[in-house]
Amino acid sequence: MPDTPDGPGAPDVPEAAGEGEPQRTWLPLAIALSVAALVVIGSFVATALTARMSGAQSDAVRACEAAYEASAQDGEVMPRIIAGDVYGSAEWRDLRSFMIDQGIATEEQLTVTDAQAAERDDAAAALAADGRDLVTVVWWLDTEVHWTCTVDTEGDAAIDATAMVGPLVLADEAAAGTEG
Repeated sequence: MPDTPDGPGAPDVPEAAGEGEPQRTWLPLAIALSVAALVVIGSFVATALTARMSGAQSDAVRACEAAYEASAQDGEVMPRIIAGDVYGSAEWRDLRSFMIDQGIATEEQLTVTDAQAAERDDAAAALAADGRDLVTVVWWLDTEVHWTCTVDTEGDAAIDATAMVGPLVLADEAAAGTEG
């Protein structure tokens, strides 16, 4: 009977994992735990972000997403929404900062005088006193462009028929696009 590789005369190689067991690695377990940790952290972040929104803002997001999907033409697949921010009318300064930080506009393009700031603050306060708001939702799409939606809210509900969706452009850019 001839010698076989694991019979008499086989080379003397020590087994790393023990007699007859394959060598094991912890890499798949480490990867699985890393993915699980990312999912858990992501869910906490998403919960924290939505927890800061009022009921009206949450419903405004719903109404805007429905309007965004409805804006598709003839079965067109709309670009996927990657991220978004929500601003109530009293948060116009935050929206202004966002637009400057994202390079959508410059500080000079969005200059606001003290009188204009007071008007915006008064308008937001008047809406709030009536239990209403004008919510602006800004999205970053997978096409690497910003889109926006504005919708009126009353109480904790968005008024779906008022949702207006479109690319985020400055008023002077929008006017220039319609002139030619």
